[in-house]
Amino acid sequence: MSNYSIVEYLGGSNESKCGYCKQTGNYNSHGFWAHTMNVDDYQNLIDRNWRRSGQYCYVPNNKNTCCPMYTIKCDAMNFKLSRSHKKILKKVNRFLRDGVKEKNRTNNQDIQSGISEEPTPSKKQTSLDVKELSLISKNKESEETIKARTSSEMSIDDGTSHSSEKTPSTKSDVAQNSLRPTKKKFIRLERKIAKLAAKGLTLADVKRRNKSKQKTLEDFLGEEPTNGKHKLQTKLVSVSAAQGSNITISYDLFCKYETTIHKSTDNEFSNYNQFLVDSPLKLRKDGNSPPEGFGSFHYQYYIDGELIAVGVIDILPSCVSSVYFYYNPDYSFLSLGTYASLREIALVRQLSKSCPQLKYYYLGFYIPTCPKMRYKSNVKPSYLLCPEVFTWHLLDENLSKEIDSVKYLKINKTEKDKDAASKDDLLYVMILADRSAIKYKDYKKLMKSKRKSVDDSEEVMEYASKVGKNLSQSMLLFRC
Repeated sequence: MSNYSIVEYLGGSNESKCGYCKQTGNYNSHGFWAHTMNVDDYQNLIDRNWRRSGQYCYVPNNKNTCCPMYTIKCDAMNFKLSRSHKKILKKVNRFLRDGVKEKNRTNNQDIQSGISEEPTPSKKQTSLDVKELSLISKNKESEETIKARTSSEMSIDDGTSHSSEKTPSTKSDVAQNSLRPTKKKFIRLERKIAKLAAKGLTLADVKRRNKSKQKTLEDFLGEEPTNGKHKLQTKLVSVSAAQGSNITISYDLFCKYETTIHKSTDNEFSNYNQFLVDSPLKLRKDGNSPPEGFGSFHYQYYIDGELIAVGVIDILPSCVSSVYFYYNPDYSFLSLGTYASLREIALVRQLSKSCPQLKYYYLGFYIPTCPKMRYKSNVKPSYLLCPEVFTWHLLDENLSKEIDSVKYLKINKTEKDKDAASKDDLLYVMILADRSAIKYKDYKKLMKSKRKSVDDSEEVMEYASKVGKNLSQSMLLFRC
């Protein structure tokens, strides 16, 4: 039985209060208790919109729930750093180097979601932007033409306004006007082009050079100072090895986070263990796994030897799946939620070197109705799972608008679930009965021979429809 996943189906439930919108009686899901589970089965489960909380695994009933949930994953191998990501990485590095706490202009929502859009001090422009060079090459004019421009066109230079100037009516108009070079800029641009020509360079050369200089995520992380004011260390600890004083310190940090950030008072140690330490996934190391193995881990962050944050993650055959993240609120100025997600993306890329099929970062559920979850769409490129057909779809502007326009969206409208369980498949659902793995049809015969009347076909069929045909025939459904 050691290689089997053993689950106990608990059916559907209507929670008294939704954890996202806080409405009462509108959250609907189905779930089971996983006594043990192999990583391959769990990988297949999350690819069918399931998630785990400790040993409890659940799937939202999106058609009937108040806050529809879509599994979201990032293609870590093609991940692109955004401007805000770079700001946060630089901010952490500056703190480690200089020890200066920068003001963090965030609200509670930003802190809880781990996202912050802090402005950085503006720097005097020392070189011309390539976009400006491209613009001047397309709109090159003589100095005489520039001088002949009307005063309305030059109003951006002297700060005056003119009634003859057309007021931008759309965002695109504003963007175009902001990119329109002024008289002085035209002169500087022409000089720049002349200097490039003297060196035998073209605008295309400059673009290629700048593109080659773009830093990767690993470049930023590699710039963390070794002899700065503070020292950052990370540790990847299997939950099966997390015990003793390590667990106590992690628990104390969790309580501080929950009390300060979420105003929670129900932080019993048993709840913490059940939620973030207990896992049905058992550590597996073999020729197909990375050296760290597959299973559940605590990704710990230390500054000067003090534990400041913990990311609870699952390392699975195709991905690193984020379960939960908590941190010391005293360090919220570092935007640790976002920083940790970048670290976990880097971890995927590291693990992929020894395990090529492991190349995705799962961020949990994308919940359009929950503002705190919106930040996940900024991790690009990302894909949403259709909760009915279980196909992946690029989360671009069009899909985002479509999801926002309705309460719930069946993303794939043209296909059907290829792994749907039919009534004929019911007979082949695998059951754990009398400590033996048997098919459901044989289980019915066993019960009949024992003169036990069991009519659970509807429940077993519901279970099979939720996990899919393949998983219903690979996992063991506990009966007696």
